[in-house]
Amino acid sequence: MEKETPTKKNFQKFEELNGIISRIRDIFFPENLTCACCGADLYADQPFCPHCLKELPFNHGFICDKCGRSIKEDYPVCLECKANMPAFDTARSAFRYEGELVRLIKEFKTGGKYLASVFAEYMYTYVLAQFSDADFAVFVPMTEKDEKKRGYNQSELLAEKVCERSGLKLEREIIVKTRETGAQKELTRKERAENMEGSFRVHNRVACRGKNILIIDDVLTTGATAGALAKTLYGAGADKVYLLTIASVMDKRENAVK
Repeated sequence: MEKETPTKKNFQKFEELNGIISRIRDIFFPENLTCACCGADLYADQPFCPHCLKELPFNHGFICDKCGRSIKEDYPVCLECKANMPAFDTARSAFRYEGELVRLIKEFKTGGKYLASVFAEYMYTYVLAQFSDADFAVFVPMTEKDEKKRGYNQSELLAEKVCERSGLKLEREIIVKTRETGAQKELTRKERAENMEGSFRVHNRVACRGKNILIIDDVLTTGATAGALAKTLYGAGADKVYLLTIASVMDKRENAVK
């Protein structure tokens, strides 16, 4: 058996002490912590530097009570909701879909999985304040083929982080997407709604009966996807269906924020 020398003992103590110092340094002066937006070094446990945080398009001010989009005046609902009332009860978004946030969300959907935690920091408070009566959350599902192609479901990652922070239960197996719907970017509002019609199915209808359910997704554009999902949940007996997204695309009509 190898005899432990004083030099070896001292080296082991040094290694232990060095490890403790490293852990303390990582806590108070974390390395490789950079702003999620501009990449500047940060010296605090936060996702954005002060400058970028100030420039982020938070969804503050007047919002539509129904879809949660920013509006110019203090109207009960926006013109779009008056013309096409969403199927869900109410929605909220942490940000407006503009500026650097557009780039960040695109990055999130194309490999930047770490951004789920960043966005969740600004979303989970809505669960506590606006949707405290929700029984559980669901995310917008993808078909197996689409998820395999992307490598992950960004809505699922987002829902995981939001639920971790808020304490809300996440149900993963209740609803599935039954068919591929393709890209909707070039479709009109009506075409999007038609494209999404009947594309979801509830596995466990009993779990939905009389429940208040929160849908978590990345962006509210026309509301076609969330609307189709809400209709499916209502069809399974849900009492209320809410929607929470990272951001919402603003209405371009007269009463929308320019």
